[in-house]
Amino acid sequence: MKKKSNPTSVGDILKTLSIQTKLGKHLEHAQIWEHWPELAGTLAPHGRPKSVKDGQLHIEAESAVWMHKFTFNRWALIKAINRFAGKELVHDIFVSLLGDDESLAPEKPE
Repeated sequence: MKKKSNPTSVGDILKTLSIQTKLGKHLEHAQIWEHWPELAGTLAPHGRPKSVKDGQLHIEAESAVWMHKFTFNRWALIKAINRFAGKELVHDIFVSLLGDDESLAPEKPE
């Protein structure tokens, strides 16, 4: 006779996925995008996260001046991100200049 198993909550499934799979790591990194304004503070309108690879957050800044400001504040930003995540998600930041044909403003629907 088979025993009935208790149903597993979606939250528990997602928690298991976040610990055991690459998808979970991507979900953790997605929090950086979702909470960018509060994590980056006054820097947020002048740059955006582009990617996270091997613990390095890549940020695109709107000008050389803002690249310098992101670089100058890198350790505070790393600390804010890791404190928010409750663990080390990033250990370094790489800042590049936003392309000439790109804008930080959200695209307007046509």
